[in-house]
Amino acid sequence: MDDISFQHVFSRVYGYLCEAGVEMTSERCRQMLQLIDDAMAEIGEGSSNTATDRRELVGHRLLKSVMDRLPEYFAIPEVSIPVAAPPLCRGSIGYHSRG
Repeated sequence: MDDISFQHVFSRVYGYLCEAGVEMTSERCRQMLQLIDDAMAEIGEGSSNTATDRRELVGHRLLKSVMDRLPEYFAIPEVSIPVAAPPLCRGSIGYHSRG
């Protein structure tokens, strides 16, 4: 599996926040960059020193770490999903049981 770049992580988090209804002001963009920086520092500390380990799926681990930390940095509005159809009620269409 190909690794994803820092730009892809930034784009995905930015898109997620915009779609979630967070207005992206310059202050919130700086907050998002701080979030990504903190997640990157955590990944850098947590990996071993082998070159293979540092390169292998670092972007995917970064994205996971950023998304796990997102509620600590941003208040995401709750989404209320509307009911898809009216509630089903049991009824009769006039068939009588044969006895």
